[in-house]
Amino acid sequence: MKVYIKSSSQHGKGVFARAAIKAGEAIMTFHGPLLMRAQVRDEDYHLQIGDDLYLGASGDADDYVNHSCAPNAGFRGGLVLVARRDILPDEEITWDYSSAIDEADFMGFACRCGASDCRREVRSFRHLDRATQEQLRPWLLPYLRARYFP
Repeated sequence: MKVYIKSSSQHGKGVFARAAIKAGEAIMTFHGPLLMRAQVRDEDYHLQIGDDLYLGASGDADDYVNHSCAPNAGFRGGLVLVARRDILPDEEITWDYSSAIDEADFMGFACRCGASDCRREVRSFRHLDRATQEQLRPWLLPYLRARYFP
């Protein structure tokens, strides 16, 4: 496996590169039980993958990949997380949670990613400004790409 889980200074637990990962290289595929919104508890890990469709916790490393406003990874080919740029050994792997969330009533949460261009809040894709949406466009989950960039 290309990654390992350890303590993250920014996030509690995180996922880190075991060895160098090249830009464009697949890191992992997210998986877990399929859930409807009514089955999701906010305190449990979940990933929105459709209007009313979520992945629940898998129990694997994909449950621990943290958010960053300046991520080094993003989604391509569905639920495959790939390196957006070269990732160094022992570097924490992050993706932008706003590239998956699109709930109208999502209240968001404070971001403490530490990036120099941190947005200070993780929000639904629909609530981001157009420039940020365009920046995330190549890394969106398929349901968001179909909805906002048909």
